[in-house]
Amino acid sequence: MGPVAARGGAGRATGNEGQGYEVNEETPSADDRLLAELGDLFERGDPPPAAVVDAAKQSYGWRTVDEDLAALTMDSFVDRPLAGVRGAAEPRALRFEAPGLTIEIEVTGSGTERRRVLGQLVPPRAASIEVSQPAGGGTVEADELGRFAIDGLHPQPLRLRCHLAGHGPVATQWVLV
Repeated sequence: MGPVAARGGAGRATGNEGQGYEVNEETPSADDRLLAELGDLFERGDPPPAAVVDAAKQSYGWRTVDEDLAALTMDSFVDRPLAGVRGAAEPRALRFEAPGLTIEIEVTGSGTERRRVLGQLVPPRAASIEVSQPAGGGTVEADELGRFAIDGLHPQPLRLRCHLAGHGPVATQWVLV
C-alpha cells in the first residue's frame, strides 16, 4: 500500500524508510488513528488562497539566492555552422559562464543511449559538482586542473552545481543533453 495506507485506521504502520507505509491489519495504533484523522482533515479543508500559492511559487526561487547562475553562452549544436550532414557520434560542446568561472562540457551519445559528459572548469580548480536530472542525480569531483567526467546520464535535462572553496555555489542553466 502507499504512503496514505494508514488513513483508514485499519492497522499499525510498519513502513520502510522512503517507501511509504504498509498496514499491519492487527490493531490500529494511536499514530494510525491520528494519521487517519489528519488525512480526513486535509481532504475536507479549504484549498489555500490563490495569492498564497502565488507567493509560495515566487519565494521558491529565493532558495538559491546565494548561488551564481552560469548562463549558456555557447552550444555547438546552435553556434557551429553546418558544413554538411553531421554524424550522429559528433560530440556536443557547451559553455556556461558566471562571474569568475567558466564551465565547459562536451556531451557524447545520441538517441536513447546514455550520455557521457567530459568537463573543465576555467580557471582550473578542484570542486565538488552536483549533477541533477529528473531521473536522479549525484556528485562528481573536479580535480585540481578542473577536469571532471560524468557517465551514464539519461537523455534528459541536466543541471550542474559547482561548489568551490572560498566561493558560493555556481549553477548552470538546465540544458537538454
